[in-house]
Amino acid sequence: MVAIRKRKTKTKMVAQHKWAKFRVLKEMNELEPFLPATQKFRKRVLWDFIDKYGKVMLKPYLGHSGRGVIQVSRLEENRFAIHIENKKIIVDGKRSVSDQLEKLTNARRYIVQRRISLAEINKRPFDIRVMVKRKKQSPWKVTGMFAKVAERDYVVSNVSGTLLPVEAAIEQSLMKPVPTEKLLKRIKKVCLTASKQLGNVYAAQNIIGFDIGLDHDANVWIIEANFKPSLRPLILLKGT
Repeated sequence: MVAIRKRKTKTKMVAQHKWAKFRVLKEMNELEPFLPATQKFRKRVLWDFIDKYGKVMLKPYLGHSGRGVIQVSRLEENRFAIHIENKKIIVDGKRSVSDQLEKLTNARRYIVQRRISLAEINKRPFDIRVMVKRKKQSPWKVTGMFAKVAERDYVVSNVSGTLLPVEAAIEQSLMKPVPTEKLLKRIKKVCLTASKQLGNVYAAQNIIGFDIGLDHDANVWIIEANFKPSLRPLILLKGT
């Protein structure tokens, strides 16, 4: 009698880079109003976005803590600013922009995203980290929130020397007045909806850290979903 071997089926791994997670979120119509326009980085897409939005962010597929994030802005018809960390380069012409980006991206895969004009505190943009968790297949719950204020001359808040309770950040900002409790409720609802959508695809994921932006009209934007968020800022904030 011949023994029949059962073939082992390989579980298909779902990519966890920024572009993959954005596409999962984009599939849900309810979330679309909260997602900045985002595409794979291509020269044609870059210039289409700059023509439409004026400022864009380039983000590596894989990365954290704001490393490798580049802002490109149109200053005049043929003059542009390239901003990475706290350094700004002014160049003339699209060719010069492409040459600089080729050096900075170093052949890594990037996405290009509309730059949301974030609400500010003392002329520095801030965003909100929302921690969402679940146990096994239990419902997702918001377990913590804090605001990150960007250092002066930086375009991302990941390099942050200032952490604030979300309520304090909202009250100190100059954005359109909205009742704080109402805004917090909206943020939590968006994050819980996004968590459920991501959790349907990334079944093993039980913690997500959302970077949520608020523009000057108090609109809520999902800037990014982090699958390995640091808990250190929450600990530091609770200790103050």
